[in-house]
Amino acid sequence: MAGYALARTEFPGRQALMKTILLLHAFPSVALLIAVFYILNFMGLFDSLWGVVLVKTALQIPMTAWIIKGFFDDVPWDVEWAGLIDGCSRFKVWFSIVLPLIKPGIAAVSIFSFLSGWSEFLLLYTFILSDENVTLSSYLQKLISDPNMVNYGMLSAVSLFYMFPVLLFFLFTQKSLMQMSAGGGKGI
Repeated sequence: MAGYALARTEFPGRQALMKTILLLHAFPSVALLIAVFYILNFMGLFDSLWGVVLVKTALQIPMTAWIIKGFFDDVPWDVEWAGLIDGCSRFKVWFSIVLPLIKPGIAAVSIFSFLSGWSEFLLLYTFILSDENVTLSSYLQKLISDPNMVNYGMLSAVSLFYMFPVLLFFLFTQKSLMQMSAGGGKGI
């Protein structure tokens, strides 16, 4: 919805907001570690997976809104106007007409966001200290931290489990990625 608002509505500060999103995404998350530590500690979410999920979501939403905005920009206004003229509400046009046209964009953003969250290591390694909250990426690091005592059987098994959800997610979304749609725009 944020991408739709950035693509279709004019509001004061829209251009500045889009430039700020790109500028802030240029900084790596390592630059924010100290500030995030203080925020998570203040909120009582330090050493909890919910705190890392909250931080990762807050860092991911602006860029995914920017990416999906590009897909909304490709949908011609004529398609939306036709739905509005036929009596649909703005939400009905968005849900029934526009969203099906941007399925490849939704699939791309879903894969991008899932891979970004699934492969997250830095935030987990920094903000999760207890062993009961350890994730697979942190566990893999623990398995290979001592090069003299690497259990390659365990490393292979954990790596397979780490890779399996990514492959499964890709199999379910690859059909949406390959869809192409042709819109009816006026040629000049």
